[in-house]
Amino acid sequence: MAKWLEKIRAVHLAHLLLTLVAFTSVFSVVGCISEAPGIHQVFIAELHDSNVQFGYVGICSTIPDHDRVCVPAPGTTAADLAKKLSLPLGVIKHVLALQSFVSLALPAISGILIWGGHVAFLIALFSTGEKSEKSRRRWIATTRIILWSAVVAAFAAAYLLNFSVSAMKEVVPKSSAGLAVTRGMSLQVLQWMVFSFTALYVGMVLHILHKIVKETREGILPTSTDAEIQTEAPSAATQTESPAETQTSSGTQSESLATLVADVLKTLAKISTPKKSAQDSEA
Repeated sequence: MAKWLEKIRAVHLAHLLLTLVAFTSVFSVVGCISEAPGIHQVFIAELHDSNVQFGYVGICSTIPDHDRVCVPAPGTTAADLAKKLSLPLGVIKHVLALQSFVSLALPAISGILIWGGHVAFLIALFSTGEKSEKSRRRWIATTRIILWSAVVAAFAAAYLLNFSVSAMKEVVPKSSAGLAVTRGMSLQVLQWMVFSFTALYVGMVLHILHKIVKETREGILPTSTDAEIQTEAPSAATQTESPAETQTSSGTQSESLATLVADVLKTLAKISTPKKSAQDSEA
């Protein structure tokens, strides 16, 4: 009972870590798409002299009369963005070019893998019984592969974000008027937090799966081998009984053969008796 309680607590902790992964992942992606507190402060880089910040999908600009304006960039032309943000068209094109340095594919792949691994983990966790033993082993192996892939994708997303911003700073010289790039530290920290929470979640899930496999081997959980042992026991008893049956049948055959030989001898004795009596009478 204590082991099951410990497993339930571990599952709850894994769900908590998964919630943190989801929260930090979403928060890092939606930076600069809204003027909401905290959202506009999550950006990849900033053109400090132009008061422009940009994230994965959003761009923010500080306007003297309206404080700050943030709009999502996908699906909007450069001219419309320049009009909404009250910025020169050249600055907007420069920001869009810098934004293309950073790919959203890796954070998206990491999120998809982490949720796919969680579904596989739940299936492996609740697959119990003798008939589902092989299926559970397959789901455990699948969970491990998917979750390790999610960890690799999360690390690659955090590392490439840092590398991309460094490349931006090299491409754009500091002497460029209003176009010099400053790194956004909030998003950097968030991206590494996503990786850290993902690694902790995967470690917790793998710990739970290891305990399941260990308990299965120790016989705490039902396995298909138990059924095989039970089915092999009657066959062994049958095999032990078969020599006795063979001995009984061989004994019966020997007795019938002895009876047949005795009958033949009696018949021969009866035939030879009249011949002897006839010879005696002739003499």
